[in-house]
Amino acid sequence: MVFPILGIAVFLLPLVDPAEQFAPGLVYFIGRFHPLVIHFPVVLVFLALMFEIFRSYFKWDISSRTIGVILVLGLTGSIISLSMGFMLYYTGEYTGDIMAQHLWGGITFTYATIVSFYLFLSWYKSRSITDYRYYVSILLVTNALLIYTSHQGGSLTHGREYLTEYMPRYLSNEEELQPKPLDELLVYDDVIVSFLDKKCMSCHNENKAKGDLIMTSYQGLLNGGKGDATLIPGSSQKSALYHRVTLPPDEKKHMPPDGKTPLTAEEIKLLSYWIDKGANPELTVQEAVLDMEIQPVIQDFLVELKNRELNRLKQKQSAEKLIQSVSQRSNFLLQIDPQDESGLALSMTFPSTVFEDNDLLNVQPVFSNITKASFIGSNITDDSFYHIGQMTALRELYLQQTKINGNGLIYLSKLSNLKLLDLSKTEISNGHLLHVLKFSSLQDLYLNETSISEEIIEAIRSNQPGLNLHLARGSLF
Repeated sequence: MVFPILGIAVFLLPLVDPAEQFAPGLVYFIGRFHPLVIHFPVVLVFLALMFEIFRSYFKWDISSRTIGVILVLGLTGSIISLSMGFMLYYTGEYTGDIMAQHLWGGITFTYATIVSFYLFLSWYKSRSITDYRYYVSILLVTNALLIYTSHQGGSLTHGREYLTEYMPRYLSNEEELQPKPLDELLVYDDVIVSFLDKKCMSCHNENKAKGDLIMTSYQGLLNGGKGDATLIPGSSQKSALYHRVTLPPDEKKHMPPDGKTPLTAEEIKLLSYWIDKGANPELTVQEAVLDMEIQPVIQDFLVELKNRELNRLKQKQSAEKLIQSVSQRSNFLLQIDPQDESGLALSMTFPSTVFEDNDLLNVQPVFSNITKASFIGSNITDDSFYHIGQMTALRELYLQQTKINGNGLIYLSKLSNLKLLDLSKTEISNGHLLHVLKFSSLQDLYLNETSISEEIIEAIRSNQPGLNLHLARGSLF
């Protein structure tokens, strides 16, 4: 009687919808142990099958009682893991097709484990060959379901293409991508701008010009900022651009400042070469590679240029191929936006890992395709807003429990599609919050557990009557 009840209970789980707002804290706490516990039944159910194969075909001396104990432990672990996984599902933190497939896979796997153990007991009592065949057949099916469910779980964490990412090209249907021809590559536009954008421009641009220096254009470099001339064509030694990046790291004027990723020796050498050759924005890579002085450095950069160009071209392909092109790190998750199949949803992984401002550069090739972004609990600061501001299709942005204070919010004013912004549990200040008055399309703003004053809230409401201000906790993504 126990087995039918267990089976019915397992299949009734999907009838319970996720929490509309927030589940109790205990549900979050228990549910998040699911990825740790799941490995226990996975190993045991697979081990039971291996033992059956070894004793049937290789005549290993393994007792039926041992296999029975393994199946009991595997079944118990499966039920516990399914319960924890369902709690995680109930919190609403995971949604979409992959989540649904993983849930049903877990349910079917647990049900098959129940049936396997029931058939094992039937065979153990009868010792009938027919019963044994039924039992082993269902055990095989159970392990097949185990593989399927594990793959869906891995896809939730690492992306849908995790297993096929490095599939040999002749086995995949990916079309060959042609990078930009060598004779069209420019030293400044295609090489120097690429590393200055990653390491310098977040602090030196039209909205945040530290030292009055704007580096987002060639003319901005020529105009320079406060103090010494930034760029003097023909002389790297007299150019502050070169001087500041070659100072000892502990020097106050060293750039980028402490905590930011410094230029590599190769990048500095190429920068010096370009400046000394006249800082010509039209200098081609093909011309530069003929110079033996810089040839080794250029050749190393050509590999990076090819990869960067391939990533740029992949933006024109399907969202799944875009995910494949950047999901090589384990500290973020990219998946199809369930509300927009042409867009991508960026979120933090679970179990959580460290994610900081520089990690955003790993998803830069798909910035224009990201429609939802969640950095909940990450270590990003206001410096990240420069890059987030380049996510032109962004509709929803979740920043709960991050290290921002709001001084970079101005970068988001260019996001014409941004409709939801969650700043809950941050150190957002009264003055910096007023930047949202420039967000023309914003519809929902969450400020739960912030120190924003009533006066500022009322001022925003009066100036933006169409904006919904939420002081309660919003949804998680």
